[in-house]
Amino acid sequence: MKTKKTVILAIVLGLIAISSSGAATISQLMSQQIAGDPDDLNIPSFLKSEKEGGKSKFLALGLSILFPGAGQYYAENKTRMIIFGGAEAAIWSGFLGLRTYGSWKKDDYRAWAAYHAGVDINGKSDYYFEKMTYYDNLNEFNQLELVYEGSNAKIFPETPEYYWNWDSDTSRDHFRELRNKSKSAYQKSLILAGVAVFNRLLSGIDAYRAARSFENKKEFGAAGWNVYYSGVPGITSSFKLSLVQHF
Repeated sequence: MKTKKTVILAIVLGLIAISSSGAATISQLMSQQIAGDPDDLNIPSFLKSEKEGGKSKFLALGLSILFPGAGQYYAENKTRMIIFGGAEAAIWSGFLGLRTYGSWKKDDYRAWAAYHAGVDINGKSDYYFEKMTYYDNLNEFNQLELVYEGSNAKIFPETPEYYWNWDSDTSRDHFRELRNKSKSAYQKSLILAGVAVFNRLLSGIDAYRAARSFENKKEFGAAGWNVYYSGVPGITSSFKLSLVQHF
């Protein structure tokens, strides 16, 4: 479980670092793109479109992996930009909300333990608080841990710094409830981090396809083909669609 959490956190931190370092570059690319000529973009040649007036599929892919929706904006697909950008904002809002809630509950259960079990909470590991949920006091834990684990037992020093003694079973049960809420919030936040990674990959693929579709439309129009229609389907009684090629 710890390995899985470490991998997810590493991916998240990597994405954040990449996003931060790429922010200035993306801003420059987008401002230049808005200004006009794609050939003026200060980017490697392999990222430029092979067709005049087209959109680079690989640039769109990279933009959306860094910032979901950015590649769609570059490919002039505003609807998909809103979808993926909105999803990214919602995911990270949920992530931060869960982390904040988990931190609040962590403070709550530590303060509860200090008041109802006489614990010195400073410098204590999560393992220490975990064992407090199962044992009434320090002596009980150390004795039973030696019985269950033998020479592998991880006992705590019998000093005032590690002392605890619950004032009631009800207090210990409430402590466990608070701690479980904190753990659950942190675990759910890691799931959202994984969803954020998936959203970036999906956005990148969609932006790649959007850029390719943009090029195909340009190619279609360059060949002299145009689509004309008259009437509004479902509103007017007649609707005409024509496909015309100019010579």
